[in-house]
Amino acid sequence: MRRKVGVKEKNSNHVAKDQCSHYWIIETANGPKSRGVCQYCGESRDFLNSIQGLNALKRNASPLDLPKVPKVKLDKGSKS
Repeated sequence: MRRKVGVKEKNSNHVAKDQCSHYWIIETANGPKSRGVCQYCGESRDFLNSIQGLNALKRNASPLDLPKVPKVKLDKGSKS
């Protein structure tokens, strides 16, 4: 039984970096940053794997938790 294997060909038609609509190939996350390389022009760039500070907020939070609202004292004349 023969199996066909698809092989990606490297794009030899390089585009000028300032005119490129980048198509980033980003390596697997392993740490705070991952290296990405544009498939079209070959430009490389670092990408953050998470938004700083966001993970710390979500670690202990439940999606069902309501935000804490401070208690408010009402005036005696208030109708609320």
